[in-house]
Amino acid sequence: MAYQHILVEYDGTSDGDAAVLAARNLALRDGTRLTIVTVVVLEQTMRRVTRLPMLTSVWNDVLLDRARADLERADQLLDAPAQCTVLFGPRTRALAAGAAEFGCDAIMLAAPKSRWHVRLLYRRRSRRLSHLAGVAVLRPR
Repeated sequence: MAYQHILVEYDGTSDGDAAVLAARNLALRDGTRLTIVTVVVLEQTMRRVTRLPMLTSVWNDVLLDRARADLERADQLLDAPAQCTVLFGPRTRALAAGAAEFGCDAIMLAAPKSRWHVRLLYRRRSRRLSHLAGVAVLRPR
């Protein structure tokens, strides 16, 4: 099946590299548009701890800098036109909302190559994301 627009989650790992490269191959073959995203869960200022809001702000800045660096690396790997952006919030909900916002008909996740229990958690996450977003969830081969 040829997809029109694929949302690719990139997390800076080798599994993420494989997802970007697989999405690039699909885009070159089928003329698919790509949106590369990284998901950041920002720390909220705790109400009871009034002395630490500055530390929370600094940590959030570190998280955002890391996300931007990941997107730059993904853009270099891709070496093709794509939209790159940062999504915020819990990973599954952020990816589902991003797919709806950008009009994507598929989401490419990095497939773990490690032990069986990690693959099992990946399958559960994929099913949940597919149900929540209402689009196909792909993994690189």
